[in-house]
Amino acid sequence: MNRTNELVDFICQLSKKSIEYNAKVPIGNSWLVLTKESRNTSLEFITYEPVICIIIQGEKEIIASGEVVRAGVGQTLIITHDINVKARIQVSETDRPYLAIVIPIDVQKLRDIALEMSFREQERYNQSAISVGTTSSELEDVVLRYVRLLQRPQEMDILATSILREIYFRVLIDEGASMLRELLIADSHANKIHRAVTHIKSNYHSDLSIDELTKLVGMSTSSFHAHFRKITKTTPKKMQSDLRLMKVRERLRNSGETVSNLAYEVGYNSLAHLSKEYKAKFGRSPLQDRTREQLGYTNAVWK
Repeated sequence: MNRTNELVDFICQLSKKSIEYNAKVPIGNSWLVLTKESRNTSLEFITYEPVICIIIQGEKEIIASGEVVRAGVGQTLIITHDINVKARIQVSETDRPYLAIVIPIDVQKLRDIALEMSFREQERYNQSAISVGTTSSELEDVVLRYVRLLQRPQEMDILATSILREIYFRVLIDEGASMLRELLIADSHANKIHRAVTHIKSNYHSDLSIDELTKLVGMSTSSFHAHFRKITKTTPKKMQSDLRLMKVRERLRNSGETVSNLAYEVGYNSLAHLSKEYKAKFGRSPLQDRTREQLGYTNAVWK
């Protein structure tokens, strides 16, 4: 049995072991998500944090500012920066569900590994925060060993960190990981934009100053805007707006807070302003979305 089939069998059998699909599962000092979806999903606005997504079955489609990225069986999707996109899952056969393993990117751990590696002279990229590479047999092998730790608590305590380190190494040497490698270079544009995105994400509810951002990352205004759009496929202001709207939607679905309170907490000056932008993005008002949630129209954390 090849590694792909072993991964399929293992993930499907985990349902009998009370492992929750489409949710973060602790493993060592990190986490992973085992994604399983039996039907095609519609395009959904989703915020992705930096992750490595190994596709085992089915296909994922991501759309960012009109650009379409697809990843299927035998491919690894790498997202290097927090981004807001539209995404959906496509299943070719009902008895072969979409399956994927999602592993978070820890920049510091990757940087520690990169210090012991030698890359070609710094490349210049035209890539965005989303890239697709081939899943090598070596990567499949180490990922299988990693997920098997979920059923072996003692081995998990001892081996999880070292196996995750090997996963990072296998991903870093892949041709599709050029943006990830650039991210690890301290003064690279990718790293500077990563710092800017982190700042926006941490302060999404506050007024956004482009001057402060450019000073924070050490870039001219024109260069900052050009590289921000190239990598994230959006603008800083639009990213902040999307983060606010996604945060409101998440809290609408998971709390009983009033819409007016949520509006002010995420940075809107009025409920009317929030409602207008929310409907423009999601096609429904905040109250309509809450009703859908109460009727059972839910979405997973990472699909």
